[in-house]
Amino acid sequence: MEIITLESQAFQSLMDRLNRIEQYIQRTSLLLQDIDDELEMSTKDLIDTLLISASTLYRWRKKNLVRFRYTESGDVRYYFKSILIAAKTNRLRVPNMRNEELIGRLNRFKDDIILNTCSIPRL
Repeated sequence: MEIITLESQAFQSLMDRLNRIEQYIQRTSLLLQDIDDELEMSTKDLIDTLLISASTLYRWRKKNLVRFRYTESGDVRYYFKSILIAAKTNRLRVPNMRNEELIGRLNRFKDDIILNTCSIPRL
């Protein structure tokens, strides 16, 4: 077994870098969790993302498979996290689509929202 020795200044520098990386990962994890908790999908978002019909969404609502809310204008908003959890627990079925693809489509939707929201316009 080899023993690796570091000068105390080099060791401290390495520990500082590791602490900054750890803090970054924690902040990023919390941010992504907040996004999952707050993100909502419209009926059109779900129809376009999962290639399903409005009737399928109605059935999911009627069976309480996903959480949703009505807006002041009467539109329906679906909680992303609820849909993702229902997909991961196999409560949602989409014809001719494997569960992994369903989850992948939902994650790509979220990624697109994040990228479009965070992108800096070119001048």
